[in-house]
Amino acid sequence: MDFEAFDAQLLELADSLLGADEATVTAEVARLKALAEQITDERSRRLALIRAEKLPQLIEGPKPGTSPQFQRASALVAQVLGDKSSPAERIAHAGRAKAEIAALSKQAPPRESMTILRMNSTLVRLIERLRNDGLDDGS
Repeated sequence: MDFEAFDAQLLELADSLLGADEATVTAEVARLKALAEQITDERSRRLALIRAEKLPQLIEGPKPGTSPQFQRASALVAQVLGDKSSPAERIAHAGRAKAEIAALSKQAPPRESMTILRMNSTLVRLIERLRNDGLDDGS
């Protein structure tokens, strides 16, 4: 067993255990630890043991953001996506929201900062789509 094979199995298992009861997850952690012990490279073995312990967190996934900055950024994205004005106005609205979200990410707690900043990727794709649709329409 090498680390790459172990990690692939861990990730596949995390997906398959969504909604599993605690006893099942605990048993799988024990099984993964036994697999990790078979890894010959000491550093990789230690890393695999740590990853096995984190199986419950992998199953749960990331915690949703709770900061005021996260809440505000989420609201901004929702407003832009729900905007029914003209494409030019929507592009301008998305641009303003992008700037505010970038500022919010700098003010947010470190654990949420990058998540907030990644919200801008949705707005960037929207702007590109609106611009491309405008070109397709001959504008």
